[in-house]
Amino acid sequence: MSLRRRITLTICSIIIVLLVLLSGFIYTKSASILNQDAEIYMQSQLERAQESIDLRIRIQQLETEKLALDPQVMEFLKGNIKTYRMNSYLTTLMQKKNTQNKHYMDLFILNKEGTIITSTMPEAMYLDLSSREYFRQSALTGQTVTSDILIARSDESLIVITVSPIHNEAGITLAYAGTAIHAEFFSDTVKDLTLGKSGYFIIVDSNNLILSHPDKSLIATDAANTVFALPERLLSKDQWLQSEGAKKRIITNQNGFPELQLYKKMKSNRWVLIAMLPKVEVQEKSIDLLGYVILIGALVTVGAMMIGIYISNRISTPIVAITEYMNRAVKGNLMLRQSVADSIRSLREEDSLLAPEGSSLAHPSDEIGNLSRSLKNLKDYFASTISRFERESEELIKTSQELSSTIEDISYRTGNFISTLSHDLKTSITLIKGYVKGILSGIAKDPDMQKHFLQEIYNSTMDIERITCDILDSAYEAQWMQKLQLEAVDAVDFSQQLFEAAQHYILTSDRDFQGAYQCHPGQFLIDTVKIKRVWNNLLNNAVKFSNQGSLIHVAIEQQEDKVIFQVTDEGIGINDSEKEKIFDMFYRGQGMNTKGYGLGLFIAKSILEAHHVSLDFSSRIGKGTVFWFSLPISRDKS
Repeated sequence: MSLRRRITLTICSIIIVLLVLLSGFIYTKSASILNQDAEIYMQSQLERAQESIDLRIRIQQLETEKLALDPQVMEFLKGNIKTYRMNSYLTTLMQKKNTQNKHYMDLFILNKEGTIITSTMPEAMYLDLSSREYFRQSALTGQTVTSDILIARSDESLIVITVSPIHNEAGITLAYAGTAIHAEFFSDTVKDLTLGKSGYFIIVDSNNLILSHPDKSLIATDAANTVFALPERLLSKDQWLQSEGAKKRIITNQNGFPELQLYKKMKSNRWVLIAMLPKVEVQEKSIDLLGYVILIGALVTVGAMMIGIYISNRISTPIVAITEYMNRAVKGNLMLRQSVADSIRSLREEDSLLAPEGSSLAHPSDEIGNLSRSLKNLKDYFASTISRFERESEELIKTSQELSSTIEDISYRTGNFISTLSHDLKTSITLIKGYVKGILSGIAKDPDMQKHFLQEIYNSTMDIERITCDILDSAYEAQWMQKLQLEAVDAVDFSQQLFEAAQHYILTSDRDFQGAYQCHPGQFLIDTVKIKRVWNNLLNNAVKFSNQGSLIHVAIEQQEDKVIFQVTDEGIGINDSEKEKIFDMFYRGQGMNTKGYGLGLFIAKSILEAHHVSLDFSSRIGKGTVFWFSLPISRDKS
């Protein structure tokens, strides 16, 4: 056998053996996990079905207890309502309950001896239920009790009854309220819960009778001789009090196919809920996985054979060339008319086994030398790459630190905003509650005091409206969808209004006013309400961040085709480190004790940018700050 074949077979054998071992291990583990997942899914569906049925039983018990507390029932027991009227009342009540689903069969009242004294069904009147286990249990414990599946004495239909004691004000039992629902209703409760393709749920009561089954002909039949038969200890009343989880077992159905069965005790009654799923469905994903493993294994085997052939050719070609060269030398051809490299090149041309045309190998026959040179080039390349990576990583770390600092700053400002906003809202709400409580309690009997209380309530609501409408809505609009109601306004009138408003506000704020005004006839195309908001914000900041008695200079002056609006204060000024942040949302200057939300300049800048105008400023610490913006003026009235 040639060297090429031996290498090929060795490589293929190793790969195939490893593939078989690896595939077997993966399939075993995966199949086990998939089967466990299927059982977990089945158990979760069992839990859901149990919760649905327990909820349905609890609802029926609550409906029964509600009936026991019905005032009409109490009047009937006192003899104030005739029997035929009570029967009619119960019939109307049951019709309302059966509006959507006709699950209720009867509503009735039993006397203390267990005899039905009023019912929606005439044939049920005066039936003696005193021997029934559920009635005796309710009479003994004084609690609401739900029965197993029963055959109604009135019409022999399959029902489940719930009875609840009726007590008077002294706690003495006067009678018992009862409701009866059709047993098949429990099948309807779980029919919408999927369990694989053909799985289903069964309920077996404490008498080992089938209470719920997709095949309704099996309801009320004995489960003892079926695949649903349960262990006797599970049905024992003593054992029932012990808490047990879901139990699993494999059974064979009537067609001879294995099925996985999970069963669990119900919480609300001595019933057992059973989930059935064919074993083939549990293993369906495992079988699909096996098919994929076989397919992938076949593809990998073919690939292994091709790889083996390729590697063997790459390994054997230089060896074959050397061997051929030595054989020629031994035969006497000592002139070495061609080198080993020439022999390899000739083999490459014939069999296309070596590198393609254009390969830049300094010494094609020196594989180790070529490998050494390639490793050196690779080392140089890696060194260059590592150096570039280190530079880029340093830049990335720096950028991430800056980003982290920005995020922390935004988070801090947002937290301060929320804290301030929450405090203001709580303060207004507390004031409203206090004044309303004073009015309700009668403290404010004097009309003047009541009027004062109502005025304070109104002021607090206006504060809340200002916060929600003026601040929050304005901030949202400024950030996301700044909309302008543009209108052409007289420049002289509008500028004069702003100038006079500034003068009045500054003088009433205990500040000295100094102003300069110049505006020629023309028109502004602006949203007047929002431009006024910008102007008021600049004035408010000038007053807020300056001392009483200081000078505030207001200038409205025209320069060519635009009007400059400028506010200058002698306040505390702005630090150089804060100048890039003052227009950010929620930003407030460090060390500021003045009240605010950090939204004013953000909203003002957004409004002006929507008008295609910039808001500029200059400031010096301890000297004051100047804010200004300009509006284009047009002399063309059209």
